[in-house]
Parts: sequence; structure tokens; C-alpha cells
Amino acid sequence: MSPEAIIDGLFAGSVYALVALALTIVFRPTRIMNFAQGEAVILGAAVAYQIVALEKLGWAVTLGVTLVLAAFMGLLMERMIMLPVRLSGSRYAWIIATLAAALIFQSLFNLKYFDVDALRPEPVIEGGFQLVGIAVEWQEALTILVALAVMGGYDLFLHRSAYGRAIRATAHSSDTSVLMGIPVQRIIGLSFVIGAVITAIAGMLAAPVIFVAPAAGLLFTIKGFTAAVIGGVGSPRGALAGGMIVGLLDTVVRSMVGGSVGNFAVFAALAVILVVFPSGLFGKPMEAH
Repeated sequence: MSPEAIIDGLFAGSVYALVALALTIVFRPTRIMNFAQGEAVILGAAVAYQIVALEKLGWAVTLGVTLVLAAFMGLLMERMIMLPVRLSGSRYAWIIATLAAALIFQSLFNLKYFDVDALRPEPVIEGGFQLVGIAVEWQEALTILVALAVMGGYDLFLHRSAYGRAIRATAHSSDTSVLMGIPVQRIIGLSFVIGAVITAIAGMLAAPVIFVAPAAGLLFTIKGFTAAVIGGVGSPRGALAGGMIVGLLDTVVRSMVGGSVGNFAVFAALAVILVVFPSGLFGKPMEAH
């Protein structure tokens, strides 16, 4: 095992942790696992590819456009997913709604970039540096730092702001929150927006380093979902821990053995963790619907 594989694993883990965090943010007030979440990764990568690689306008413009489009995508997801759920009254409608949303976004990305194998722009910062003899790319270091900052920032937002307290109240009981005057539907919409923005940032930062295909959204959803389950669905700190476990296991085992053994190691770890910790490492017992 090369030391660089550990850095690559931390980088991949940071991306998966951000996707897991976004899934957690949406899950808490809705009890819905958004299987279209990974499409926001493709949005971030596509915007970076379009603006940096094709238009040559730079990363500042990319960040601004990504934030705006991701916020709009989050609102669109909320309408595409929550409206059918509310109208149907079925506890399983969210599965069809989220998968349908994923397929719609995937089709749009494939239509736009049908002739592109990977959405790969130039890095935000070229080159790398040596860390105790280990080669580290600046882009990887930046992604890890941004992931940690986003995790910390969301934790502060959740516990120190009025909207954060409203999100926690809605997650505890939406019916009670309505009686308290909390705008539950607005909170749910905000959760979709925050989740989409965080996931798009992950895609924007990941695209210069890893292979991000236009149709790879579901793959990122699966990795993020696995990370969320390992860490504990509904736990932001669990999202970070789960993401790092998935990233490190997948990358390190793949570098040692090759092939798809990394995925096998991840799912084996998932099975073992769920046997010992049925709600994940940091999760509390709860029921999704």
C-alpha cells in the first residue's frame, strides 16, 4: 500500500462525506432518502467543465454559477419529489419520485454531454506538495479542507441559527413544529437547497481529480448512501465518519488488490458495522417512510 493511496482515500472520502451530509440534511425533516442527490455532483462537475475547460472564465465565475444553479436544482428536486409524496399518501412514493428525478437529471446531462467521457476541468490550484514524504495534490488538499469546513459550518448553522433550530425541531416532529408556527414546508425546501449546494460543491472540486462521467450521478448517490448508513442516517458527524471509511477502504483496497474488490470491502464493512451498530456508528433508531 502506497502512502499516496491514503491521501487519495481521504480525498474520495471527503467527496462521499459531502454527499452523505446532503442526504442526511434532506432526510432529517422529510424521512426521505433522496436517490437523486448524486445528480448535483454531476451538476457541479458539469458547470466546472463548461466554464473552466470550455469557456476559460475561471473558478470564481464557476463557484457563483454553481451556487445559483444548485440552489435552483434543490428547489426543483423538492417540487419533483415532495409534491408526489404529499399527493399520493403512500409511504413508498418517495422511492419512485427520487429515482424518477434522478433519471430525468441524468437524461439531461447525457443529452448535453453525450460526446464527453469525463467532465474534467483544470484544477483550482495546479501542482502539489510533499507532506512528510507523501506527494499530495493541492486539489486533493483543498477538497479535504473544504469538506471539513462545510461539516463544521453546517454544525454551527444547525445549533446556532434560528433556521438550524427550526430544522432540528422539524426533524423531531413536523406536526408539533406546525403547531409552534414553524414554516415546515419552507424548512423542507431549504434542506433540499442546502443539500444540492453542498453536493454540487463536492462535484465541482472532485471533477479535476477523479473520473466524473455525465451518467455517474447514481454511483455517487450509492457511495454517499453507504457512507450515511455506516455513520448513522440522520447524523452529520456520522456522514463525515462514514464518508472517510468508504473512501479509505475503497481506495486503499483497490490500490492493493485492484479491480472491484474495493467495493466488496466497503459493503463487507457496512454489513459488519450494521451487525454491531444497527443504527450506524453515530445514528439513533428511527424509521424512514
